[in-house]
Amino acid sequence: MVETTQRGCKLPGANMAVGYWGRDIHAHVFTEQEQARQRALLQEQILLGGLRTELWQGVVDGPVCACYNPINQMADRKCSACHGVGKVPGYLKFGYKTLWLSASDEDATLTDVRLTKNYQSSKLELVDDAIQGTIESEDLPFSRTVLGSSWETSVQYFLMESDYSSVDIEYSFDSGLTWYDLADLTSDTTQEGSIRFKATLSRDDTDVRSPLFEMIRARYSTIPLSNSDMLGVYRKGPFILIMRGPPSTGYRKQDYGDQPIEEGLDMWTAGLGMFDPSIELGSLAELVKGPDALIKLLDGARAGNRYVATAWQNSDPLAYLLVSQTFKTRIADSVDPFSLVW
Repeated sequence: MVETTQRGCKLPGANMAVGYWGRDIHAHVFTEQEQARQRALLQEQILLGGLRTELWQGVVDGPVCACYNPINQMADRKCSACHGVGKVPGYLKFGYKTLWLSASDEDATLTDVRLTKNYQSSKLELVDDAIQGTIESEDLPFSRTVLGSSWETSVQYFLMESDYSSVDIEYSFDSGLTWYDLADLTSDTTQEGSIRFKATLSRDDTDVRSPLFEMIRARYSTIPLSNSDMLGVYRKGPFILIMRGPPSTGYRKQDYGDQPIEEGLDMWTAGLGMFDPSIELGSLAELVKGPDALIKLLDGARAGNRYVATAWQNSDPLAYLLVSQTFKTRIADSVDPFSLVW
């Protein structure tokens, strides 16, 4: 037998059996924790140079929005209650607990109001002979105890004749005994309990066109701010960290020459369990899922831009631990329905 040598040594593997020699290859792989090590290294890279990014994902469970048309299985993309997802509240912001009152809530109490007769709408209006009516939610529990958590609110209603009609939005912490203007909620210091929302529609006369109510939302962060850098910027909180891949560049033929273009806005991150300890590692909850996923950059030259995920993939070679996930994006135009997501 002729031995192959290199600088006095045998070439690696020249006279060795191919493959793993041990008794249990699964035990070897799990003992080495190769996937966990890869993920840990990527997480360190993300913590070092990742961009803070807000994330919204479309809901998959919830009440069907009143704008949803079961015949063509479509919803209104500019509906403030579902944003075209077809289920209320449309999108949920990562790292936050969102509470709401909508026209589609089956447990809401309606007094002298009804869904508009306008086809495919999620808005409530006064009945014909009423000059005042209310929409009231049930008691919704909340626990706002983590560092940096505060209330944020959003309201959608429409005054068809603003000089002769109004909509008042209120909240209560004692099951409706005492009501406060919703604008006061952002400065309220109550940390735990239950909250109830109410919208009151009013008009001066039944000849005045009714105001329209669509949605009340309130949310608070559930992930504490932590891991601040030398500038005092928190690197962990109710957001994720993403890394941008190199964009592809090229040229497009134009009448007056070649126009350079930048495409392929690829972004990647680790599993969402890196940012939210309540998410089980390796579970489906770790995935950024489509087709309804939206992000907003908080850092870098493109801070403030919103991007819509158009394609996504994940890397879990042995199907037990998510190592990384990548998604392609497109920028959301200022008049795009995605710009309305709160």
